[in-house]
Amino acid sequence: MSAPFIRPLISILPHYAEEEGDFDSVPREVLIDLICKQFVDRGIAENTVALLEALLNTLAVFNLEYLQKGEWCFVSFPAQLLATSVLTAMADTDSRLFAANFWNTQDIGIDRKDQQRDVLKCLELARVQHHANQQAQPIRYCYVAWSIIKLDGKILFYQREDTKKRFEKAAGDYGLLGGRANQNDLPIADKTAVLKALQSANSELIQSALPATLKRELREEAGLLFESHYTFKPWRSLKPYRQVQGTAPNHALTEYYLDIFQIELTLEGYLFLQQKISSDQRLTWFSLADIEQGETTDGKIPYINALYDEFDGNRAALVTALSALPDSFVAGYLSDKEKYGITLPIDSGKPLYAGVLGKEKPLELPLSPRQLALVLALAAHLRGFDFAVLDANIVLHPHGWLEVDEQSPIRLELIALARYLVSSELAMENRQDRLFRLSIRPETVFFSEDLFSFAVANDVSDCKENKVAVYIGRKGFPTALGVLPDKTERFEISHSFAKRLKTLADGDFSIHDKEASSTEDNYKKSLHKEPRFKALGLRNLIRQDGAGIRFVLPYLVQY
Repeated sequence: MSAPFIRPLISILPHYAEEEGDFDSVPREVLIDLICKQFVDRGIAENTVALLEALLNTLAVFNLEYLQKGEWCFVSFPAQLLATSVLTAMADTDSRLFAANFWNTQDIGIDRKDQQRDVLKCLELARVQHHANQQAQPIRYCYVAWSIIKLDGKILFYQREDTKKRFEKAAGDYGLLGGRANQNDLPIADKTAVLKALQSANSELIQSALPATLKRELREEAGLLFESHYTFKPWRSLKPYRQVQGTAPNHALTEYYLDIFQIELTLEGYLFLQQKISSDQRLTWFSLADIEQGETTDGKIPYINALYDEFDGNRAALVTALSALPDSFVAGYLSDKEKYGITLPIDSGKPLYAGVLGKEKPLELPLSPRQLALVLALAAHLRGFDFAVLDANIVLHPHGWLEVDEQSPIRLELIALARYLVSSELAMENRQDRLFRLSIRPETVFFSEDLFSFAVANDVSDCKENKVAVYIGRKGFPTALGVLPDKTERFEISHSFAKRLKTLADGDFSIHDKEASSTEDNYKKSLHKEPRFKALGLRNLIRQDGAGIRFVLPYLVQY
């Protein structure tokens, strides 16, 4: 379309009074005749007017009643100004609606990106909102690979810095780890074909590349490496999802094709991810309740609208589906027996006890003082005890794993200990001579009663009515990783229960004694179930030995 064809039309455009009310119109044929006077073929003139008419009509400047009669008539004076502005810019070869480099995206600042985004967002939202058939067509297509990394009933999300504007929250919002496919995910030399496929609807070529997208995105966002850190399998492909959105300035009515993959972490991947999460604030866990609610208590938003839409907005159904997924990593202890316990001594001259709870027996497993120190270190970490000081060459990981580098002086000792404990009740794992742990369910590992104390406070001024404070302590003890500090927990129990414990501690009672059995039952339903009590590592306060029942620690009164 040539500028000389458009310029004459500007002078005969219809008018609309600036004060409202009066207006006129111009027949389409008059516009065509004017272009023909420029020695232009009538067919070209008709096409020119038709194209201009279509352009201006998308801007909603025309009175449609007049347009149906073949006349141009504006709906207001501002509409006249807009039409004149656009046509003037088209007729003037030196005129632009935007700066010549406005739409450049290389090496531009956030302000320019925001300007581009605002323009596109305004146009696209208007186009979608005012589409005659309410079915506006997307002009952008995205193929996305998402991952589900689930641990302890929580899902891992990644903060999307570029989406802070979406909800105007300082924290921004969060998406599942993963992202959009790009041309580098396909090993195809014909980049024209790849770009065409990326910008087309329902491309099987791009959908087939989403596993490669997933691997790239997990490496970029979390540092996870395929195979060494994780494997995956498809969970579900979502129905196409449309929305006016996009990263930074790439904002338009977009149709999304999303494949979601279920991640299974290796041990190395699990341990690596734990450290990565602790050092990268962009990675955060969302509970299933957060996902159902659509926001955490501190304002973090899980931006998974496509997934909500997949379940027709029924977030409870989505949570049910996520609940059914297995965790991405399971500790998998070698010794995972029910109603079982191992009690470790502090003195190497004393035996270990192991077996069904209440029927533990000494193990014929002699340990040297150094071996016991190593076992105590592994057991203390397995139970989550805090070390006062730790060697810089040692890293403590969840689920009892201890990582040592080649410079650590205990590495060879741990390798030898793992060999020594093979097939013993003290199940131990060695991974690549670098990762070690006692592979026993943590809550079944206990420590000698000699470490523990029990005291009832004489002063009850800070207790609730009819309550008394009791203190259960664990003395610090040495291990191969250093000394464990003292640990004391405070509990409140009723006066009557404290007296019953004192009675049990002062006498010898048969397991058939009703009062003693009742005291034990009361203890098992209350203090024994306290998480802080369990975390101390004491097997029991009240124990049945043969035909007797006894309070295992000295009963002290603290003044």
